[in-house]
Amino acid sequence: MVNIELKKVNKIFKPDVHVLKGIDLTIRDKEFMVLVGPSGCGKSTCLNIIAGLEYVTDGNIFFGDVDVSELPPKERNLAMVFQSYALYPHMNVRENMSFALKLAKVDKEIINRNVVKAAKILEIESLLDRKPKELSGGQRQRVALGRCIVRDPTVFLFDEPLSNLDAKLRTQMRGEIIKLQKQLQTTLIYVTHDQVEAMSMADRITILNGGYIQQVGTPSEVYNTPRNIFVAGFIGAPSMNFMRCELQGSNLVFGQNQYSINSSIVEKIKTANSTDLILGIRPEHIQITPDKRQDAFKVKIDVVEYLGANTIIEFEFKGKFASLAVANGFYSAKMGDHAYVSFPNEKIHVFDAKSELNLIHKNPIQQL
Repeated sequence: MVNIELKKVNKIFKPDVHVLKGIDLTIRDKEFMVLVGPSGCGKSTCLNIIAGLEYVTDGNIFFGDVDVSELPPKERNLAMVFQSYALYPHMNVRENMSFALKLAKVDKEIINRNVVKAAKILEIESLLDRKPKELSGGQRQRVALGRCIVRDPTVFLFDEPLSNLDAKLRTQMRGEIIKLQKQLQTTLIYVTHDQVEAMSMADRITILNGGYIQQVGTPSEVYNTPRNIFVAGFIGAPSMNFMRCELQGSNLVFGQNQYSINSSIVEKIKTANSTDLILGIRPEHIQITPDKRQDAFKVKIDVVEYLGANTIIEFEFKGKFASLAVANGFYSAKMGDHAYVSFPNEKIHVFDAKSELNLIHKNPIQQL
C-alpha cells in the first residue's frame, strides 16, 4: 500500500482545452478520498490520469516513490468501477468476476478462491450462476465491485458509480462501499458531483472547479471552514446565503441592516485590509422565530417549503436581500408573515469580494 501524489499535473486536450491546471494532491495510504465538483471541473480527468487512461501533459504521478506517469493501466495495480456496470451479458456472475484473472492466466484454484471470497464479502454467493439480466441494479453494482476485489488491487477508483441507482438504493450502496473500504483496508478514490455523497463517505474531500483545487479537507473542515466563496456555496444544501456588505466600526452593514460582530472578527477583517465584503451564513445556522428578540432582524416571509423534519423558509430583509433559513418541521408560517432572524457570530463567514477568500477561516489548499 502506498501514498499517491500528483505533482504540478496539467492536462491539455488539443487544441487548447486546459482541463487540469497545476494540480498538487497527496492521497494517503488506505484513505477514502472523494473528488467532487460541478460538471467540467476536471474530476473525472484527474481520476483517469491516476488510472493511466489519460496521460499528463505536464507534471508527475507517483505511487509511493515510483513515477507511474508513463506506465499503462495494467502496470499500476488498480481497479476501476464506472458509472455503467459494464458486465458481459453472456457471462454469469462468476464468469464476469473471474474474467480479468483468466486473461492474466492466474491459476484456476486461486481464481475460484478469490471469487468465493469476494462474493462472501459482498453477500452475493447465491447469485454466482445468474446472468446480469437476472440481477437488480444494486446486485449488478455489487458484481462490478466484486470484479475489482478479486484482483486485490492497490487502489480502487470509482467514477460516479451510484448515479444510475434510485435514491433509496444510492443511500444503501453508500454504506456498503464505506464498509467495504474499511474492511479491505485499501486506498479508494471516488469521483462524484453529488456533495451529499462526498460529505457522507469521505475521509477527506478534494473540491475542484475550473481545473483548480479549491480546498482539500475533512467533511467537517470544508463545511465549517470553507476556504472561499465557491467552496462555501458548493458544500451544503440548501446553499449558504451571501450578502454584500461593508465594515463600519464593529458592524457589518448590508442594505439598511446593521449586524454587530465581535472584536476578533473585526480584527481579522481589518488585517485583510478589505473594504468590499460578503457576509455568508448557512440557512441551518440562522435562528428564526415569530417573536421579536434582541439583535434580531424583522423579515418578511416569501416562500415556505415543508419537508417533514425541516421547513425551508425564504425571506426578505429591508433592502431586498433574499435569504433562506432552515427551521424544524414544527415551525408554522405562511407567505406574507413577518418573522425575526438572528445570526450567531460563531457561525458567520466573511469573504473578500475581490479574492473571494474567507477572511475569518484562512485555510491552505492542501492539508496533509
